[in-house]
This record gives sequence, structure tokens and C-alpha cells, in this order.
Amino acid sequence: MEDSFVDLLHSLTNERVDPLRLAGLSDLDSERLDGFSGTWQELSPDRRHALLTDLGSLANEKIELTFEAINRLALDDSDPAVRQQAIENLWESEDPALVGSLINLLCDDPVPEVRGAAGKALGVFVFIAETRELDPGIQLQLEEALLLAARSNLNDEVRDLCLRSLGYSARPEVPALIEEAYTAKDEFRVASALRAMARSANASWGEQVMAHLHDGYPTIRLEAVRAAGEIDLHEGVPDLIELLEDVDMSIRRAAMWSLGQIGGPRASETLKALAEQEMDDTEQETLHDAIDNLVFVEGALDLLSFDQDDPLDLSA
Repeated sequence: MEDSFVDLLHSLTNERVDPLRLAGLSDLDSERLDGFSGTWQELSPDRRHALLTDLGSLANEKIELTFEAINRLALDDSDPAVRQQAIENLWESEDPALVGSLINLLCDDPVPEVRGAAGKALGVFVFIAETRELDPGIQLQLEEALLLAARSNLNDEVRDLCLRSLGYSARPEVPALIEEAYTAKDEFRVASALRAMARSANASWGEQVMAHLHDGYPTIRLEAVRAAGEIDLHEGVPDLIELLEDVDMSIRRAAMWSLGQIGGPRASETLKALAEQEMDDTEQETLHDAIDNLVFVEGALDLLSFDQDDPLDLSA
């Protein structure tokens, strides 16, 4: 191993390293991973967790960096917070070889937060199986593991996170599980049901989604707004336009995006008019993304009458 890498490993044991230096841990080959593994074992659990947190943030900021080898190593860590962070850091991985490890964590990890993170992460592979291609044997294993956890009452949050992942699945057992969660008198359960409905992209859930667009719980309202766009709920457009004035910015942004997904004359005119108003930078970015999506879907070139590359004048 080169001296600079050895120096980097040595610094990990003494201090929290400048995140930019951590780029040297990207895409480790087997020799450097062996060297890192030795250093990893010397770190305290808190230090290992902090390092994974820094690596996760750095990977999100710089897409050319990958720390997958380190995150996979950390899946077997003795500390549950480290295992959970490693799972969360692997959210972009589409490697089917990861499925077995995630299933083991979902089924056998003693800590609910780790099991929940694994159940959530498996949703990526359910999506891949339904929209692209995944080995049928792997698909069956992950669906069976998620179905078992979604039917379990051992931990409510783990159960409902698994249900959300199953929303992508065409398995015939899934709609009944969604309906069961939807009718529960529990905020997180109903929100999970709506998330699963959204992921199903099935318009048959329209009545249930409509019923919660103005729900008193912001969490449920947000999921309903998102679901309206995903299932192309045209009858929900007037409600979504009302929700552009919701007190919760997350809901306002979700309403913009859903209008951009659904489209139609009224949604198009509303988004165009909204672009002329003063708004927060984050909302402005969402609006531009929603309009871009609408232009792509509908070819609504008239929506490009304003310059989306120039920020709106917020001083007016």
C-alpha cells in the first residue's frame, strides 16, 4: 500500500478526518480493504459510526465516489448503530449479491432499527424485479422475507417499512396487507399503506388516496399527496391545487410534483402561474423540476415561456 493511504489509515485512529481526505477510501481494492479492515477493528463504535456517517455524506455530495466495500464490511459490525448506518449508506446499490445479507439482517438481527433499515433497503430490489430483471430465485427469497415480516406483529415499524417495500410488488398477497394497514387507526400504519399504494402505481387505490388529501395528520396528508401523483389521480387535481397553500412546505412541494406528474390543462396553467410568484428557493427548485417533468410527459412547450435557468426575482 502506498504511504499516503497508510497515513490516512493512521489518521483515522487519532482524529475525525476532514471529509475531503476521506475520498482516499473510495473504491478500495482487496489489498487496501484488508488494510482498512485492520484499522477499522481498532476504532471505537462511536468512531466507526461517525466515519460511516461522513462517508455517506461525502458519497451523496460527490457521485463519483463509492464506499460500498467499506459499507458492506460494516454490515457485520458488532454495533447496531454502525450496521444501520451501513445499510442506509448502501441505498444506491443495485448489486443482487447484497440481497442475501439484507435478508439475513431483516430476519435475524436482534435490533428492530436494523431490521427496519434492511426491510426498507430491500425495496430497491423489489422495484428492480418488477421493472427490469432479477434472478427469480433471489426475487422469491426477498419477497417471502418481506411478506413474513409484513405479517408479523413483533415490531410495528419493521412491519410497516416492509409493507412499503412490498408496494412495488405484484404479489397477490400485497393488496390485502395494504388494506389492513390502511384501515388501522394508527398514523404510521396509514402513512405506510399510502406509500405502498403510491409505489403500486395502481389507480384502483384512488378512493383511498382522495380520502386523505386533507387529512389532519401532516404525515398522512403528505403520503396521500405523493400517491396522487404516482397513481395519476386526475380527480385529485383541484385538491392538489388547494394544497399548494398548505402550511407544511413538504406538502406544498409534493403537491407541485404531483401536479407535474398528472398534468392536464388545469395543472399546467396552475404551475405556470405559480412560477410567477415569489417563493422559497427550495420550492422554486421543486417547481422547476415539476414543470420539466410535465414538459417531458406532455410536450407542453408553452410552459417554457419563462426562463427556467434563471432564478426568479425573489426581491419583487
